[in-house]
Amino acid sequence: MSTAQAHVPLTEQDAAGLLDAYGLTLRHARPQRLPGGMENTHLKARTATGTVVVTVLNKKTPEQAEEYARFLRHLELAAAPVPRLRPLRDGGWVTQFGGRPVIVCDFVDGLSPVRLPARLVHEAGFLLGRVHRTAAAGFDSALRPHLRLNDADAATLASLPDGPFARWARSTWQAVGYVPEHDGPVVPIHGDLFPDNIVVRGRSLVFLDWEDGSLDLPHLDVGMALLGLCGRRAFSSRRAGRLLAGYQQGSGTALNGDLVRDAALYAAVLVALRRHRWQQERRRLPAGRSAAAMHHLAASLADRWPQLQL
Repeated sequence: MSTAQAHVPLTEQDAAGLLDAYGLTLRHARPQRLPGGMENTHLKARTATGTVVVTVLNKKTPEQAEEYARFLRHLELAAAPVPRLRPLRDGGWVTQFGGRPVIVCDFVDGLSPVRLPARLVHEAGFLLGRVHRTAAAGFDSALRPHLRLNDADAATLASLPDGPFARWARSTWQAVGYVPEHDGPVVPIHGDLFPDNIVVRGRSLVFLDWEDGSLDLPHLDVGMALLGLCGRRAFSSRRAGRLLAGYQQGSGTALNGDLVRDAALYAAVLVALRRHRWQQERRRLPAGRSAAAMHHLAASLADRWPQLQL
């Protein structure tokens, strides 16, 4: 659910200074568009001890970045599919560049396909379920849940010009707005499991860009993953069946089909509203990521959901 904003440029000289704080010696660096975190500035750097990614967290305060690093470190220790976070030489994880927080992680070599191969959708669901099952115990986080209607979203929803998109958004929100109030345990969630946040390494997967992550309700994460991994122009009930089967295997819990469907529709409205606002602000979105595209995908999901056997 990210989109591009103005980035703080990083030079090779900047990278050398930043990496020195991590006890790393730079050999070569270059700005590079990498999968995950499109609002951030990434620089891929080859060091004496391996290739890393220097990331300027453009939308986080230093305090939020510290909490985010703690979140990533907890996931890593829980064997979640995350890149390894590099520690500062003097302790901690976050430094600064241009007044913005910076972290350094191992570079994950692999492919980030526009559409995750169907054979790996089950694996993505399994890994997501395993994160929800194994990474929750004994962990607390101050990260605020991202999958909520914020003030800007509410203003966008109220100001939509009358038409099919506005009628869909308002009627759907009225029907599924209860989703985040549903009782349930909170777990570490990714919150944005789209293909550009996944790296494929053979038959294994690594999830990138946990910036929308927090402790939250698991069905919200599953709902977003259904949007991200089970359709582009139209919803695929076959892919959804694989994702949900994998999730149930990884989490060890049965899913409430109606709740998961409504969570997907809830996430669809949030994504569509934010895309609509970015389009009004004339931000550039990746191909196929318009508000209208999310509207069509959600309509297809609602229409084809009865084909699923949960």
